[in-house]
Parts: sequence; C-alpha cells; structure tokens
Amino acid sequence: MKGMLQVPGARDVKSIHSAGLRAIPKIQRSSYLELYTFKREKDRLEKEIFALDKRRNTASRMLNGLYQRIETLEKEIQEEGKIKTYTNIPAKPVKKMTINY
Repeated sequence: MKGMLQVPGARDVKSIHSAGLRAIPKIQRSSYLELYTFKREKDRLEKEIFALDKRRNTASRMLNGLYQRIETLEKEIQEEGKIKTYTNIPAKPVKKMTINY
C-alpha cells in the first residue's frame, strides 16, 4: 500500500506550460516575454527547492535527536534489567490484628 506522499497528485500532472505549448503562434509572441516567464518560473522553483532543503535538514536533525533519545532509553531499560529485584523472594505473611469498636 502506498503512502499519501507516494500517490501522484495535481502537481504531477503535465500542464500546457510544462509541455511548452502556447496559444499564440510563434511568429506573434515575444521572445522577451517568454524569457521573462521562464526566468520567473526558474526563480520560483529555486526558492521551492531551498525551502524543501531547509525542511529536510530540520526533519533530519529532529530524527537524529529521536534516534539518540531512543538509544539512551534502551540502554536505561537494559541497565534496569540487570539490577536484582526482590520479586523472587517470598513476602512475609501480613500480621493481622482485630480491632474492637
């Protein structure tokens, strides 16, 4: 079963822009305008990659912290198991005393 992040979404659909198709014939359109739009798209994608890298670094740092915490807790649990407990020694019977009111 795929996770939610592995399922293709609306961002994965190829658009007219990504396919390079235009409504205006090549003779009538301006190369400067097309260059400007491509540069804006490039800048936007670079910013998105930067933001994703920042999120990835934060997530990996948090994950490393969790790994370290898990290791310390596992070591604590192992050390607690080594300590002798008195559960195997039978308890003395409880002394009973009657109280008259």
